[in-house]
Amino acid sequence: MTDGSRDRELGMQRRITRRDFLDGVRIAVGTAAIAQTMAHGQTLSVPPSNPSYYPPTLNGLRGSHPGSFEVAHAVRDGKSWDDATEENESYDLIVVGGGISGLAAAFFYRKHAGNDARILILENHDDFGGHAKRNEFRVGGRLLLGYGGTQSIEAPSRYSADAKGLLQDLGIETERFYKYFDQKFYESRNMTRGVFFDKETFGVDRLVTGDGRPDWSTYLAKTPMSEQARKDMLRIQTEKIDYMPGLSMEEKQQSLRAMSYEAFLRDYAKVDQQVITYFMQNPHDLWAMGIDGVPAANNLTPAVREGLGLTGGRGRGGGGGPGARPEPYIFHFPDGNASVARMLVRALISESAPGNTMEDIVTAKFNYARLDPHPPRSGSASTARSCACARSAAEPMPRKWRSPM
Repeated sequence: MTDGSRDRELGMQRRITRRDFLDGVRIAVGTAAIAQTMAHGQTLSVPPSNPSYYPPTLNGLRGSHPGSFEVAHAVRDGKSWDDATEENESYDLIVVGGGISGLAAAFFYRKHAGNDARILILENHDDFGGHAKRNEFRVGGRLLLGYGGTQSIEAPSRYSADAKGLLQDLGIETERFYKYFDQKFYESRNMTRGVFFDKETFGVDRLVTGDGRPDWSTYLAKTPMSEQARKDMLRIQTEKIDYMPGLSMEEKQQSLRAMSYEAFLRDYAKVDQQVITYFMQNPHDLWAMGIDGVPAANNLTPAVREGLGLTGGRGRGGGGGPGARPEPYIFHFPDGNASVARMLVRALISESAPGNTMEDIVTAKFNYARLDPHPPRSGSASTARSCACARSAAEPMPRKWRSPM
């Protein structure tokens, strides 16, 4: 592409209006202000022992932030610490990692060993929860919550007895989400999904709304798909066909877990390539990859699933085995699975947050200073490791939670 054609594509031959200029300046200034806010918000200026220490209000990238990986990298590179001082403390259990798995391990151990068990949880990030992060914002005097990591308790009917027991012990009753989650939010507002068909693939640029409504025949008639592609799409959306005859239920399930959805559509359902293209980006919002990288077991249409004898299902809109009631994708708190982590910490250290229900955990203000009841000993090499449950991103040494109960 020549420079001139590229300029025309960008619209550089057109006049810039006063409004466009002012809008551009406003965006630039606003972006600079946001960048400064994020830079100032990345670190905490108070020590973890201070009650005002509160990681959920931090902004910016909240993954493995600066301060959480330097020590591990130093060990990798051969660094050692010759001035280490013996801790002179004993524990019944030491857990490395304060994510949901580590917190659950501590919870199960204390349930088995009793409330007198001494448990130490080590965490190198500034907050507990691992991938279950909580973000809090104040906008116009209102508290807004967001999840900076995992969102849902997916398909809880498929959980093991131990996992179901953990939810029960914490007071998480998944049936309540049917009341709290408005499954008809979009439908009641006459909102629906739409699909944009691009000219490069389908010969014309066209946005078609409805995504199967009022029925697949009517919807497909409005699309620029070929006649064969429409027939194949209608077949996999409405016809209950066993595309894997001769295989047992277990063999079907194993095969569907091992193959991509693209492979299933191509090799078993034998659909037109346009149908594969239609579905290719469907998993992007959940899996961040196309159907060539996700298992067929998680993406089958209801009709195909039933034709294979796999009623119920898993993933979006499914849960359980054959004969199970399909489960919607609704089992999550306003801050995602961060509330699960918060309930685990509150169960281990009751004074860390008020309340005792799955409802009050949502707005409970955590006191991070209570996560380590023992103050650090000044003047010792262990001081850096003996602070409260979380430290600012600027402090690289591990930190620990104690559950002395």
